Amino acid sequence: MVLQHGNIQTSISKLERSGESMRVLGIGSGTGAGDCNLITGLLERYQRIHSTVVEPNKHHLRQHQETVSSTENLKKADWDWRQQSWDEFLTHRMEKNDSSKFDVITSVHSIYYMRGELNAAVDGMVDCLKDGGVLLICLEDKDNTFNQMSNWPWNKFHEENLPYTLEIKKILERRGLLCEIVVFPEFCDVTNIFERRNERDARHLEDFMTHMVNFKERAPSNIYDDFMKRLQEPRTTYRENGRIIVDINPNAIIAEKKSGCADR
Repeated sequence: MVLQHGNIQTSISKLERSGESMRVLGIGSGTGAGDCNLITGLLERYQRIHSTVVEPNKHHLRQHQETVSSTENLKKADWDWRQQSWDEFLTHRMEKNDSSKFDVITSVHSIYYMRGELNAAVDGMVDCLKDGGVLLICLEDKDNTFNQMSNWPWNKFHEENLPYTLEIKKILERRGLLCEIVVFPEFCDVTNIFERRNERDARHLEDFMTHMVNFKERAPSNIYDDFMKRLQEPRTTYRENGRIIVDINPNAIIAEKKSGCADR
C-alpha cells in the first residue's frame, strides 16, 4: 500500500521539551511512513529517541522493520516492536503494571478500528502521555472524498458509525487537553486495487478505503462491484503519471497535555 503522509514533524512543532531524549509511541503505524518521517525530524533535535510501534498487522510491521534496518539514520533510535492491537497494548501495560509515559503519541488512520471502545481507547492515549506531551490523531472529516467512500452503500456493514473529528476533540477536551485541528495533506495510491500485482496489498488497500477488515470477503458481490466502479469515478480518483490517486486530506487533531491533567 502506498500512503503518502503529510509532514508529521511540522504538525507537532509546538513540542519543545528540555533534555536530550524523547519517547514516541505510534499506534497503528502501518508500514511506518509517518513514524519514520517523525523520527527522522526528532533525531535532528534529540540525541536519544525511543520509539514504540504498536501495529497488529504482521506484514505491515515487518515492512516497517525492514525500512528501519535499511536506513542508517533511523537505526540511531531505539525501537520497540509490538504486534498488538491498541486494546492488547493497554491490557499488557495493566498486567505488567507499566506506568511509563510518552512525549509524543501518534494515531494516523487507526482510530476507525477502535470505534466500539472509542472513549476507552482515547482515554488510554491520554493516560500514556506525559505532562507537556503532544497527541496527534489523524482521521477523515465528514465531507472529504475519502469519507464519502466509506459512507457509500458498503458502510451499512459497519457495526457502528465511524468516529469524527469533533467527537474525538470532545473526549480530549473532557480530559483537559488543549486541542487544535489542522488539515493534514495526504494522498493514497490505489493503482494496485485495479492491477492486482500484489493481491495481499490490494486487499489491504480495499480494507483501508472502506475501514472494514476483509472487505472483499465480507461484502456481497454487488457491493464490491459498486465499490470498484465508484473508485474509478472522477469525483473520487484522478490519474497522475500513470497512477490512480485518491486525495484523503484528513483532519489532524493536535492535543497538548498540560500539567495538572489527572490520569484516570
